[in-house]
Amino acid sequence: MAAGGIASAGSDPAPQRGGSIVIALGADPASLNPALTTGINEALIGCSIYEGLTQVSAAFKTGPLLAESWTISPDGRTYDFKLRSAKWQDGAAFTSNDVKFSLLEINKKYSPIFRASGNLIDSIETPAPDRVVIHLKEPFGPFLMSLSCIGGGAIMPAHIFRDTDIRQNPASGAQPVGTGPFRLMEWKRGSYLRLDRNADYWDATKPLLASVTAQILPQPSSRLQALQTDEVDLILGLSMVPSDNPIVQANPRLKLEQSGYAPGYTFIAFNTRKKPYDDVRVRRALFMATDRAYLIKAAWFGDGKVSVGPFSDAIEWAFNSDIDYQKMYPFDTAAANRLLDEAGLPRDADGIRFKATIVYPSDTPDRAQVAQAMKNMWRSIGVDLQLEPLERAVLNTRVYQDCDFEMNIDSYNTFGDPALGITRIYSTEAQGRAYGNASGYSNAKVDELFDQAQREVTTEKRGALYRQAAEILAQDLPSISLREKHYIDAASIRLHGLWGLMGPGDLVDAWVEK
Repeated sequence: MAAGGIASAGSDPAPQRGGSIVIALGADPASLNPALTTGINEALIGCSIYEGLTQVSAAFKTGPLLAESWTISPDGRTYDFKLRSAKWQDGAAFTSNDVKFSLLEINKKYSPIFRASGNLIDSIETPAPDRVVIHLKEPFGPFLMSLSCIGGGAIMPAHIFRDTDIRQNPASGAQPVGTGPFRLMEWKRGSYLRLDRNADYWDATKPLLASVTAQILPQPSSRLQALQTDEVDLILGLSMVPSDNPIVQANPRLKLEQSGYAPGYTFIAFNTRKKPYDDVRVRRALFMATDRAYLIKAAWFGDGKVSVGPFSDAIEWAFNSDIDYQKMYPFDTAAANRLLDEAGLPRDADGIRFKATIVYPSDTPDRAQVAQAMKNMWRSIGVDLQLEPLERAVLNTRVYQDCDFEMNIDSYNTFGDPALGITRIYSTEAQGRAYGNASGYSNAKVDELFDQAQREVTTEKRGALYRQAAEILAQDLPSISLREKHYIDAASIRLHGLWGLMGPGDLVDAWVEK
């Protein structure tokens, strides 16, 4: 193992075929259609059943999947793909018509991270069943990345989804029909999902595992106990309590692995449609009343670092080093109180200015700890914070569809590019999409800068535009960034091969020592 107890890449022995693993999830997936959500549980299961044209490695390198090869025109606007010979899990042939239908009728309309790519598609030609030609209105730097399943580009069977309600179609839920390495065999909600190897998978050498069971264990203590007693083989970083990492490190039968996900960030989205959160002075006051360094230490046990801007500094070419939230909005309750006074929110006889409610997923214990800490912090500025944990499916509906919330604690992934993982937080067009712009923030200049940045090809030109957008966002604060982090998974030392791709897990290459 590497320093700090994180397993070193390249240390795995030779892969073995066969065997089964059990994964502990904190909650049922809300959907098995990865084009409808960016949830980690949904991606782990959904992207093992459905696939994209491409796949992205943990080092952000794009490679082939359902597309075995492609050419790109010199102007960066035309992509010509040669497709693999594959079958849907109902026996129907996978063709270019499936690609065209999925990208235009599903991914473009429903995926919060494919939106940027989808809006730039001018037309799609299907000159042959095994060939698809995509014409873009303008060049788009991360276009190939966005055609991966984890990038929002999962391909769906047109013959099953056409002329149906995409969200309600059984193939988005308990009856998925993909081209991927695994089939869903059983789903007992609240208990487990079982995937079996797809014997007709287009790559006859994969997957290596015979089956995968996802066990639903809502309580963190139950997940950890199951891992320690060999009842489960993996807990995803999203479902890990940071304070449990030392326990895993101390167990010789267990290991910690850095997830294949790009760096993520945890933030609070304000519903700017509602008072008093429509007033930037209130948002700034709440930010300055939040001791983020304490949250990193006490709630996250040192896991991650304090965010310094609206963009992750992990994407160096887009990061604005002139912005530092710790200088702009230091922890300062006196200044926060003055801002709330200026906003016309006086204290009542009990010292309360207003009551506020914050929602967060009930299966993420660290966010409960963060919310409780903020409740204590915000008392000093006269804000009575009420905590409302919600099941993830309920939260997604409340926050992203109905906009029925005041504040929401969430974590997003950067997906290695602002156009894929960051724009969706702030773009006007991303409102109403799952894991999109929950705050309702809309700024025409920011939208313009994002649109320009995604059309440029060089990181130099794109980065300059993103830095301008960051300056505006740092002033407007539709959301406040709390921390940045890499997800850390906990696993049995018998489990290998899972961490090669960007995302929550690479089940197609995973294998277990017998």
